[in-house]
Amino acid sequence: MYRLFIIFSTISLIAGLIAMFMWVRVYQQTQKGSIAWLLLALTAVFLITTSVFPAIAIQYSGIEDAMDAILMFLAFWSVVYTGTFAGAGFLVYRAFKTVPREQIGEFLVEGMVWSIPTADEVSNLLGKSTLLEYTPESRYEDAVIEITLRIFGECRNAVLISNEPRISEYRNKLHDLIDIGAMKFIEISSTATEISESNGVVILPLQQIERFSDLFDQLHEGVWVIFEPVSHLISEQGVDKTYDVISKSVEVFSHKQFNVIALINKKAHDEDVISRFEGLFINHAVLTTDKIQVLKGKKEEYIRLIVGDRFFIHGDAKSTDD
Repeated sequence: MYRLFIIFSTISLIAGLIAMFMWVRVYQQTQKGSIAWLLLALTAVFLITTSVFPAIAIQYSGIEDAMDAILMFLAFWSVVYTGTFAGAGFLVYRAFKTVPREQIGEFLVEGMVWSIPTADEVSNLLGKSTLLEYTPESRYEDAVIEITLRIFGECRNAVLISNEPRISEYRNKLHDLIDIGAMKFIEISSTATEISESNGVVILPLQQIERFSDLFDQLHEGVWVIFEPVSHLISEQGVDKTYDVISKSVEVFSHKQFNVIALINKKAHDEDVISRFEGLFINHAVLTTDKIQVLKGKKEEYIRLIVGDRFFIHGDAKSTDD
């Protein structure tokens, strides 16, 4: 019986070493991808102990205290490696639920940064930079969510700039994209005194708005920047200062090959103010009841809101799982 135990333990140890070697090599090839690969590699390392610990237990089989300690440690260790394995499974499952299925393999292996597609719907319609005009009656919050989801569907990263209370609503609706690193938020705050980060949101004091473009130094080419609070900045900082900030930012974004969408309330400003800001952008679009109409862009067409006449922001749109 003891000889049979040695044979099985030896086979288990060899198989565990092979598993550890293979999974560590897999992780080395996928370090930019999902952390699930690291957890699987750790699980493979932990599994070696299933052959080592029983052998140790036999050596101390005649000592009751030692046996109790070993059994307790075995129970604890089983929690460690089964929990690690469960965590890896959860991350892979979450990826299948949040990442477009045609990109799931690339996401797991390479992470959230993809090569820039040669053609996609939002880019073809809006181009590199677009000023989107809205009215207080239009559903511009829904339009922001719609555009963000479509950008994600095209495997792009997005940075959404807004202010309270809307930024909290956006976070509630788009939290899955934050969790997987697909997007970031920048909040322009009238109460903050210094640049900080909290719960995945970079907080930029309104009085330091001139430092806005500095926040994008480390971002890669192809990022979409959605700048929502243009009208808010105009009301708080004045037309000239806001124009200077937006102008500098658009220039920086152009050099970095970012795509930019800025939103402005056309009823809140005179026509000459609207025209002045239109000059900073290549393309022009307006938001209607249930669609974004592209007036000047790569195509004169519509981006129809997925939810139709319902609302993202009020939570009465059907979920994608329905």
